[in-house]
Amino acid sequence: MIHLDEINLTMKKPIFKTLVAFMVSTVALAQQVSGTVTEAESGAPLPGATVLIKGTTNGTTTDFDGKFQLSDVNSNATLVVSYIGFETQEVAVGNNFNLSIALTTSADALDEIVVIGYGSQRKKEVTGAVSVIDAKTIQKLNPVRAEQALQGQVPGVNITSQSGSPGSGLNIRIRGITTNGNNAPLILVDGNRIGDLNALNPNDIESINVLKDATAGIYGVQAANGVVLITTKSGRKNSALDVSVDSYTGVQFTSKKLDLMNAFDFAQYVNDAKGKTEFFVYPQTGTDWQDEVFEQALMSEVNATVKGGGQKSAYTFAAGYLNQDGIVGGSSNNYERVTARINYEYDILDNLKVTANALHFSATKQNLAEGGIGAVLYNAVNINPTMPVYDENGAFALANDVSQIEIINPLAQIENSYSTARTSKWSGLLALEYDFWENFTAKTQFNINHATVLEDTFKPEQY
Repeated sequence: MIHLDEINLTMKKPIFKTLVAFMVSTVALAQQVSGTVTEAESGAPLPGATVLIKGTTNGTTTDFDGKFQLSDVNSNATLVVSYIGFETQEVAVGNNFNLSIALTTSADALDEIVVIGYGSQRKKEVTGAVSVIDAKTIQKLNPVRAEQALQGQVPGVNITSQSGSPGSGLNIRIRGITTNGNNAPLILVDGNRIGDLNALNPNDIESINVLKDATAGIYGVQAANGVVLITTKSGRKNSALDVSVDSYTGVQFTSKKLDLMNAFDFAQYVNDAKGKTEFFVYPQTGTDWQDEVFEQALMSEVNATVKGGGQKSAYTFAAGYLNQDGIVGGSSNNYERVTARINYEYDILDNLKVTANALHFSATKQNLAEGGIGAVLYNAVNINPTMPVYDENGAFALANDVSQIEIINPLAQIENSYSTARTSKWSGLLALEYDFWENFTAKTQFNINHATVLEDTFKPEQY
């Protein structure tokens, strides 16, 4: 005889098991995975290593200590860990929530030729801290400025932007800051010292070598903050004439705005603060000042290169033009750059070579007020949203109510103020190199640099 309770219990068991299995699978799908990526040989952490869930775009990079963290990782997932100069490794997650991943150095990277202070060597023979970025990597990044080719590519090198406007400078810091008042590294382009990498077109770069330790000591005190050695693209001997032209055009726009009060909410906030007296009439519409100042900014660039070589000579000529508008202010925040470069090598004798190169750079930068009180964006996010852009006469409206302290109409500011900076630089190098005996080379070179900076500023007292 079977009781009713036994039947109910028998029916509940499969349902209970199904619920438990579903809960376990849900937990497996939602697990969080963390870990550390290190160098196999030394055990040193690898900051900036890429950790990606295979088959997805979900991933992250390691921090300064080589640590990473990923959420919502399936237990069946596989992590793909990669780092420049190291073999890419795939790691199955399974039930391991804390992974230790050691990357081995790539054999191809070890045979790579790097430029150091006292010549060129294979990377596996270099004992110092040297990092290399080649032309293929730079081409994939397609940077506007040469410094951007180093961002996130070289461990121990920190690149920070001075502002977000077109043509703004970037700061390069190699392994922190120093106490001598100057934190910038020494920058050499084909052996010629330049003070600003903006003078170089990234399209002309063949490789970037960063010296981060005592290997830079040959350059003296100037190399106390590290050395950035740049080799430009050049023609080769016994090669045919090669002409290449490339160009692109793009549109830039802001992907996110600040969440601010609209006109109605702002009026209500001010009126509530005033108590019984209403300062604002509740408006039906207002002005989104962020929409007014943000624009779709055009950017275009064209580069041309001519190179080749004869039996004893090699030559290169390259020129480039860049025009970039600002997301804030459009053409009123424009950057225009023209670069030109020429390299020439000639073998006078089998063991005597002369090298000459010249670099020219000119730029025009239209600046708007940025950063802190008085900046265009400061005014755009603080100005009264109930106020129109133009008054009843078609002129720019004035921010003259009591809530607008130190605030002006940002569109009037863009229209009526300007700061134009014009920069012109050129540098040249003439070198003579003589090889004697078996492993000895004597080299002498002459460098010259010249720069002119002009600035024209206009700012009316009131809008």
